Amino acid sequence: MRFAVVFPSRVLPIVVVGALVVSGSVLATPAPGGAQDARQERFRVQSERAQVASQVDALQADQARVTEALTTIDVNVRAQEQAAADATRSAETSAAEAETARRAAEASAAELAELRSRLTRLAVSAYVDPPGEDLLRRFEAGSAQEDATRRAFMSMRSGRDVDVIDQVRVTQRRLEDEVRRAEAARVAAEQAREKAVATVSSLGAARSDQQAFAVQVRQRLDSRLSDAAALASLDAGLAQRIMAEEAAVAAAVARVAPAPRPSGEPSPGGGTGGGGGGGDPTPGPTPTTPPRPIPRPPTPPLRTVGGITVNAAIADRLAGLLVAARADGIVLGGSGYRDINAQIALRRQNCGPSDFAIWEMSPDQCSPPTARPGASLHEQGLAVDFTANGRFITSRSDPGFAWLAANAGAFGFRNLPSEPWHWSTTGG
Repeated sequence: MRFAVVFPSRVLPIVVVGALVVSGSVLATPAPGGAQDARQERFRVQSERAQVASQVDALQADQARVTEALTTIDVNVRAQEQAAADATRSAETSAAEAETARRAAEASAAELAELRSRLTRLAVSAYVDPPGEDLLRRFEAGSAQEDATRRAFMSMRSGRDVDVIDQVRVTQRRLEDEVRRAEAARVAAEQAREKAVATVSSLGAARSDQQAFAVQVRQRLDSRLSDAAALASLDAGLAQRIMAEEAAVAAAVARVAPAPRPSGEPSPGGGTGGGGGGGDPTPGPTPTTPPRPIPRPPTPPLRTVGGITVNAAIADRLAGLLVAARADGIVLGGSGYRDINAQIALRRQNCGPSDFAIWEMSPDQCSPPTARPGASLHEQGLAVDFTANGRFITSRSDPGFAWLAANAGAFGFRNLPSEPWHWSTTGG
């Protein structure tokens, strides 16, 4: 709300133009420079880096890049939080200063009104109660004593009137300054409030970006951890490497973007709050209603082709792929469908026995991190982990991978870039 003061007509009107000058000094935000410029530049760079990091494909990038992106985004969120806190404090301080200036101007306006009323009363008194006839005759007398009396009386009356007039003038000038100060403070407070609103909005956007990226990361964990668990019997070393990489990703996402857990939901290994594995993460927001039980998905129709069991919907395509590869000297094998019950049992062990813990809890909240049942396309029979000529495909330089990269798309199979062996109908 704009500050307005009603004061007598002799007070000059308030003019606020450009930078507000009061008593020779400018009431405006200091020109940016030095440390402030450096801080603004760091803030800009952090924001730009976070924008780039949020575009990383968490499902396909390697562990190092995903972890780096999580850290970069978190650094930006922390900077935004500090900026929002600083701007909010500045807005509160500016508002308090504006209120103090407004009250000072109101007090001076009231004082000026009283002085002008007093001056008016003096003028009226002189008009309605002029000196008596005896006093006037004394003014007309010619003796030195009578002349001295006249001068003393006139000096008393004129001195009192002049004193009040001087007080009016001084108070009027002070009021003009205080009104200008109040208006300048109001403008500064409004600017500070707008900056605070903008920084809080920017913080909200940064947090939204962070949560959106965290969702992708947790989808990645579901896929990679599920595969690692299944690969343990085929390539124990590879499975351990994947588990270690994804454990680092799980720790990073739990640290910077904790997932929600219902109130009272026990954490693995006892207690409530976040998952284990080196300390519970900071609990996220608590849902207001308990999660609904999630029905177990039905087993899809299955067919086995070339020793690989898959969803019947893709069996013919897989058969064609295997035949074409063999014709080119590449003998493909592997594993397809996985029974979801194995993953349910693993989640119950690592995450907890409740429906929420088994079906909904984020994989990074389990100890150790564990994929959610139903998250892997293997459990739908729509993905295959391939071997080529009796060896697991662990490298893009493998002849089996080279053949699949050139030909699998024609049969509706796409690769998950982070896993040379993993091919599915969606690439997930």
